[in-house]
Amino acid sequence: MERRPQQTQLPKGVKIYLPDEAAQKRVIEERLLGVFRRWGYREVVTPTYEYFDVLSQGTDHDLQEGMFKMVDRESGRLLALRADITPQIARIVATRMRDEPKPLRLAYVTNVFRYDEPQVGRYREFYQAGVEQVGLPNPEGDAEMIAMTVECLRALGLDQFQLDVGQTDFFRGILEDLAVDETTARRLRSALSRKDVSALERRVEELGAPAAVTELLLALPSLYGRGEVIARAERLVKNARSEAALRNLSEVYRLLGLYGLADAVLLDLGEVRGFDYYSGVHFEAYVTGLGAALAGGGRYDQMLGRFGYDCPATGFAVEVGRALLAMDSQGAAAALPGPDFFIIDFTADKTRALALARRYRDLGAAVARDIISRGIEDSIAHARQQRARWVLVIGGGRTEPDEVRVVDLSVGEERTRAVADLLADPARHFPVFRPESGSRSHA
Repeated sequence: MERRPQQTQLPKGVKIYLPDEAAQKRVIEERLLGVFRRWGYREVVTPTYEYFDVLSQGTDHDLQEGMFKMVDRESGRLLALRADITPQIARIVATRMRDEPKPLRLAYVTNVFRYDEPQVGRYREFYQAGVEQVGLPNPEGDAEMIAMTVECLRALGLDQFQLDVGQTDFFRGILEDLAVDETTARRLRSALSRKDVSALERRVEELGAPAAVTELLLALPSLYGRGEVIARAERLVKNARSEAALRNLSEVYRLLGLYGLADAVLLDLGEVRGFDYYSGVHFEAYVTGLGAALAGGGRYDQMLGRFGYDCPATGFAVEVGRALLAMDSQGAAAALPGPDFFIIDFTADKTRALALARRYRDLGAAVARDIISRGIEDSIAHARQQRARWVLVIGGGRTEPDEVRVVDLSVGEERTRAVADLLADPARHFPVFRPESGSRSHA
């Protein structure tokens, strides 16, 4: 009977990371976690799925629609794969950590699931690394998020980037001043989010608002740049909420100057994306060569209140898949060494090969063995393809029974050493075992 061909196609929106790409992904995650730790953030791990009605408390309608859902066979309740980490952490803080001293500094690296059209560097299952800072309401918390984001980008080797920083309360103050209905407000936000000046002009004309408010609305797309943007906005704004938002943004910008980051930041008072999510300062990071935000975050003071605990919070996340693309486009991809040693053994009993492998692994080195029988040149070519540093050849007719042929693939040199010497004092023969060589981690 003829066998049917096996189906191997992946579902839309998922990705396989082959060894080199998986190694690059791990480098990114470990570098980002390193930044988080240096700033005093502790890692938390959240469930991949939870009850939908619990997760939905911290998410808006659009995100709920994008969740992957399933029925719990035991309880019959609806489950959902996490579509956002922040609501999970908000619930954890509200229910398990509310009595701990503030601020809380929490970090994560995990996968997220959203049923939407795959985007640049992001699929329906994608990976994020981020932090949440809970209990710090002042501008220093917002500045810390932005400064950490810059440090994350630099830790990834990226040097061509900018951060666009906005303040959602600035536009909320304008809407309050206008006293418009939700439909009109949504149309104004839509025109602003698309940077559609002509559509904005039409919407503003329909409002018939006072001249001062009209002037401010039409100026929003141009309120983009350095610190002078705040001064320009101050001359135009006439309501208390927007004025307070400007003072808050001005202080954050001042603090970023103290961090030495003012040149990396552009203020954007016409940015209204994330309007329903963020409550104050928010930002996105863009890098040269990538047409989508690599990182983003902001203040979401209302989130914990949905879980019964009113507490200020802010955070940000880096898109790991986009980081892979950005590092590649800027030539910042990490070098990925292979094993330290590749052992080729032509003897029958394998005693020396196994002794060397066990000894060197115990000392922390990476050791691979060529178990397939093939010619020496083919085996060395395979070791080179695996990016091994040294090849140890045992047997094969070119050495004595108690000797090993050592090939340094990095410089193309060969030498012969006694097996006993290589076992007794590895550091004398290989710098990887010397303290001054530093970490032998291959990340």
